[in-house]
Amino acid sequence: MISILIPIYNFPCSDLIKELAGQAQEANVPFEIICIDDCSSQLKEENRLINEIPHCTYIELDKNIGRSRIRNLLVTKAAYEYVLFLDCDSQIPRPDYIQKYVEGIRQYDILSGGRLYEPVPPADPVYYLHWKYGTVREPKPDNHQYKAFTSNNFIIKKSIIETYPFNEKIVRYGHEDSLFQFELEKNGHPIHFIDNPVVHIGLESNVKFLEKTRESIVNLYELYHSDTIDTLDIDKLKLLKTFLRIKKYKLSGFLSFFYPAVHSINNKINLGRHPSLHLLDAYKLTYLNRVFRVNTTK
Repeated sequence: MISILIPIYNFPCSDLIKELAGQAQEANVPFEIICIDDCSSQLKEENRLINEIPHCTYIELDKNIGRSRIRNLLVTKAAYEYVLFLDCDSQIPRPDYIQKYVEGIRQYDILSGGRLYEPVPPADPVYYLHWKYGTVREPKPDNHQYKAFTSNNFIIKKSIIETYPFNEKIVRYGHEDSLFQFELEKNGHPIHFIDNPVVHIGLESNVKFLEKTRESIVNLYELYHSDTIDTLDIDKLKLLKTFLRIKKYKLSGFLSFFYPAVHSINNKINLGRHPSLHLLDAYKLTYLNRVFRVNTTK
């Protein structure tokens, strides 16, 4: 009935796999758990023990293939009608997590359970920015605002994702989830959001979080100028929508003038103990403007 698919990269996963296997057995449904390590540099010995857990398979790649390709590869290995994707740095907070998805797929072909973060900030301030952003900005599973899809925790009918796989042209971090969501919605496959979260425990350092933020902004620029433009729902991409409005009124030079100062202040504040999400917003907007201006002058 369910193939649980987990891409792994430099994270210990045995506890997560044991919890999932136990819950699937408790739910009394046919299942398998398939894990593929995307050429990690550490923790492989520990994760190889996954092969000793019943109904579980662990595979290692000798070359890193990226977030989209590894998810599509996992689908090709799956035997069952529904595939449940989880990120490796997840923790299951509720004992009926699998059961809730089993009940949900009786009504819907695609379900997203969302994610939460630990209620208290991490002990080490080097992780504050990611924790604060996730806690404050990412939509909570139980609210009713528009949900931006994330691929860390969702279940989908296998035939649908085989027809509309993740876009493998996206090789860097960022917006592969948005493109996947828009493609599904455009083709009549809406994602139903439910309150069935996992806890995201694999926080990025402040430096790494900012690095990935810049990477996702470059991805956003390239998507806007690629053949995927007809798939993008710009109204739901707030950063791009705001920038295009500013650009329309010929104010991008104004953003360029302030970029050096915003960049400097962002690095000072958001790499420290008291990160500011409003400052991060300003930085993202000025950085997107910089990416546009640099590429249009080449």
